[in-house]
Amino acid sequence: MTDMRNQKNNNMKDVRRYFLGIPLFLFLVAVGPARSDDIASVKAMMWDGDFYEAAEIAAKLGGLEGFTLAAAALAIHGYEIAPESEKQEHFLRAIDYAEKAIEIDPNNSEANLQISHTLGRYAQTVGVAEALSGGFAERTKAAMDRAVELDPENVRAHLSFGSWHAEIVAAAGFMAKLLYGANEEDALLAYQRALDLEPDSSTVHFEYAVGLMRLDDENLELARIHLKKAISLPLNNAYDKIVREKATRDLMALPEK
Repeated sequence: MTDMRNQKNNNMKDVRRYFLGIPLFLFLVAVGPARSDDIASVKAMMWDGDFYEAAEIAAKLGGLEGFTLAAAALAIHGYEIAPESEKQEHFLRAIDYAEKAIEIDPNNSEANLQISHTLGRYAQTVGVAEALSGGFAERTKAAMDRAVELDPENVRAHLSFGSWHAEIVAAAGFMAKLLYGANEEDALLAYQRALDLEPDSSTVHFEYAVGLMRLDDENLELARIHLKKAISLPLNNAYDKIVREKATRDLMALPEK
């Protein structure tokens, strides 16, 4: 239990984690039916974990779907795979693709979600002062809000919203609500909404568990339940494998009852 509390305290001291309210599964976008065999191929590549190659092809295809997929794939490649020296460049390109998608259709929920996703990832690579003064916190939150407003059943948007609140509470403590309007209640409501929408998603159970672990030690047993559920669900794509590996690691790190 002491190790868990020390880890939580370290997280709270790292203000950059404020911008981590963007679940990694956001590459699994669903902006509508594939408009061509090329788009279908891009989605298949992402499904298999070939994020960078998928981003390159999707960006060349362009259009709302192409740019949205390119932003999602490049952001996940930058976060999960790229070396530290290349991350910022990838995130900047991903932001550009997301903005291009928004220019085509500002009322598309997934495009708005990718604005939030890519801005959040980029903010992690700059100093705290620059991130705050640059308005990244407000912009990521506004884009998430817009994504939910446009599609109340966008599961990824609800998970992002929950993680946004959980991260700020973990980083800022009792000042979270005063400074940023973040609170534990809204985090839990957002996670529960995502779970109601997709009760058999390993990603939803995993992200819910991660949020619970960030919020309070009293939530650890419920987090354990969701981690076990995430591990038990079948593997359908490359990201499911990532989720299972992370859920297994986190479960092993939890203190025994």
